[in-house]
Amino acid sequence: MALGARIRDLRKARGLTQRVLAGDDLSVSLISMVEHDRVRPSLSTLRLLADRLGVTPASLFEEAGGPAEAEARLRHGDVLLRQHQLTPALEEYQAAQTLAGRAGDRRLQTRADLGLGQALLGLRQFDLADEHLAAAETGAGELADARLQGLAANARGLLAIRQRRFAAARAHLAEALALNRQADPADRRLEAVILTNLGRVFSNLALPMQALACFDEARPLLEAAADPADLAVLQINRGIAAMQERAFDDAARYLEQAGAFLQMHENLQLLGAVKRNLGILLLEREDPAAAEALLRQSLAIADRLADDAGRAQTLTELARAALAQNRTAEAGGLAAEAIRLARQVEDPAEVARGTAVLGAVARAERRFEDAAAHCRQAADFFERLAMEKERADALRDLGYAYLDAGREGEAARAFAQAFAAQKAWTAAGR
Repeated sequence: MALGARIRDLRKARGLTQRVLAGDDLSVSLISMVEHDRVRPSLSTLRLLADRLGVTPASLFEEAGGPAEAEARLRHGDVLLRQHQLTPALEEYQAAQTLAGRAGDRRLQTRADLGLGQALLGLRQFDLADEHLAAAETGAGELADARLQGLAANARGLLAIRQRRFAAARAHLAEALALNRQADPADRRLEAVILTNLGRVFSNLALPMQALACFDEARPLLEAAADPADLAVLQINRGIAAMQERAFDDAARYLEQAGAFLQMHENLQLLGAVKRNLGILLLEREDPAAAEALLRQSLAIADRLADDAGRAQTLTELARAALAQNRTAEAGGLAAEAIRLARQVEDPAEVARGTAVLGAVARAERRFEDAAAHCRQAADFFERLAMEKERADALRDLGYAYLDAGREGEAARAFAQAFAAQKAWTAAGR
């Protein structure tokens, strides 16, 4: 392959324009002439182009299909993954894996497995993601590469979060932090991402103080990296933790800052999350009509993206908003649809939350036996997920449903179980 065609293919594989490749010190016309082999670049220009393409000057003369192309595919996959373009990223990683296999390059194969695992995780293909992440973990261990091991452990932690296996997530993320700190040099952005994910675990367990401590530690590292998408994710999660602390003004500020970061980085999925959490904040502030308007905007974004996980979460909150406005039949329908979608995407926590809303709907409609059945089911779900705060709330609601049904003895037992769960949650937060 001619030099110009090689440079053009590498540039396109990385998603770069000729203007970006030219930078401030070369002209677009020169790049065009080089790519069409109309001029031969000087050695200094060749080195500059190779540096911007992330390859060695010598690799520009390699035939297509070698390690340099695999490297370019991996880098382009990483860019697409950060933009949440999951299917194109998956295709780039698959191509890189094939090329790395032909070259027999273990490091490139490991990075391809890591990328494939992360893209499949985003697509909620959990079993396949786990296979590739396990292969990446094994490959990184064989290479004795602490940074790659840290990346794999972080991805496995994120997989465990998505599967609501919070104890496993904490273990993977603690390992990821330790491995990254062993790397020379340590990757500060990766450390911030791991801390953010660890904070998410604490938020899911309704332990906001620990979550905020993680987010506060991550913030200066992400500000140094100046990545608006990472900062938006951080601020969304800070907002969730602040809501759990009932620090509503702080929560609103964090979520508004996340929206501001997203003006610099178009990511509809994150924008939907911001709107959803602002809606939740308004629900907590007892303004269900205003909350509903934001939640419907979030739902429209999830529909546009075919994001069933986001749809399930938003429908649960819309059900709460409808219930708060005494539209019980609508609330029941919304909660039932949220549960259906949550089961489809294998999100047991959202199934539990939707079931708890069904219990509240049944109680509002004075169907006390149905209310008790839903509350008991929700409490059992939350117990399996080790979500003690939510379990305590479900058991408390179960107690009230039993009281309404005239079953005082069972109500007393439910309240006692709620107290024990609340005590366990309080102890975990110390």
